[in-house]
Amino acid sequence: MRTRAPASPPVPFPLIPLLSIASVALVACGGASTHTRTAADANGEVIQMEELRITARQTGDGIAFDSYDAETLFFRATALLNQRRCPDAVTLYDRIADEFPGSRYRSPALYNAGLCLQDAEQREEAVRRFTRLVEEEPNSPDVKHARFQLAQLHVELEQFDQALEIADGLLRGQELSSDERMEAMARRSQALLGQDDLDDAERQARTAVTYYRTRPEGERVRDEFFAAAANYVLAEALRKKASALQIPEANVDDQRMVLERRAQVMLRAQREYFNTMSLTNPHWSTAAGYQIGAMYDAFWNDIMAAPTPPPTEALPPGTEQVYADEYRQELARLVEPLIRHAIRYWELTLMMVERANVQTEWTAQIRSDLDRARRRLLTEPGEAPMPETESPEPEAPEPEGEAGGAETGGELGAPGTSAPPAVPAP
Repeated sequence: MRTRAPASPPVPFPLIPLLSIASVALVACGGASTHTRTAADANGEVIQMEELRITARQTGDGIAFDSYDAETLFFRATALLNQRRCPDAVTLYDRIADEFPGSRYRSPALYNAGLCLQDAEQREEAVRRFTRLVEEEPNSPDVKHARFQLAQLHVELEQFDQALEIADGLLRGQELSSDERMEAMARRSQALLGQDDLDDAERQARTAVTYYRTRPEGERVRDEFFAAAANYVLAEALRKKASALQIPEANVDDQRMVLERRAQVMLRAQREYFNTMSLTNPHWSTAAGYQIGAMYDAFWNDIMAAPTPPPTEALPPGTEQVYADEYRQELARLVEPLIRHAIRYWELTLMMVERANVQTEWTAQIRSDLDRARRRLLTEPGEAPMPETESPEPEAPEPEGEAGGAETGGELGAPGTSAPPAVPAP
């Protein structure tokens, strides 16, 4: 069963002795031969076992023989994996995949190699192992889990067409648990957002959030990570739609209409960011808190960079620049609350991060942008210090319970889970 846990070193697991069909290959100086290795059980029935390879090499004392099979290599590789010696583990797992095509250890070897490379952030190489498993071991129980890992990797690599194709294939299946279907829908929404298909991304994210909220008691989604991921996509789609409403070169009334439409969409995005934070996943809560502040910060920048509207009355000759400067100064005073909004939300998010004792890639970005916004506030014309009695904005929900480790990856692909190593079926 595929479990969900914060990214962590692969955990040890019991290995099962095996008896299965195979042959034996003897590789010696000058040639090789293939035989069948068999044994008899208590009833005298012949049992065909894992293929055994014997190699011969010349030494100073003569010829030395070495023997190994897929089971031996798998034990060694998994011990190395659990020691986080990924390159050495992958070398052995690859040997199983290349040298023992009929072994039941081949599928878990490819899967574990992919996990190890994924943990080491060698994403392209991880994609190669998971893809081999899916294509070359189509009947393996590891295939479904490999496809989930591929969906995550393709999102992280910004290969959104591939991620969408895999998510669609997963959702066409009927064997998914509630958590797995939730994950597939979230990955699909991430892929659509990555393609800038904002309408479809919004629809898919809403569908995923609704699915999460409407599960009957016996089919509850247990892990909120992907529900929060989908809600974050919903908020992001709205934020991007708001950002697309650029202030035109027009008169004051026309500019005001665009600003009002943009503000309305921003408020919808802000509500969905808060809904994301209410799901209490540290990674997505931090990302949502950052984006609320960034949204107001970007709005301020766009307003300050907007074309100066024409004056309502004719200007005296030579005063055009004076008019433009005075307009900018007045505009700066009017939109200064947007900077305060950004500062407030970033401060609240940092408080949440510190209380939850987590660190994500968003934390450093928040601190950097917060410092910049504070400096900007001090340099704006006619500014007074922020009053200490200022009424706070609604506080974002704080993550409950024990905080997990920091996630890795970009905003779309940050993994909420990593599967444990695979074992061959008995």
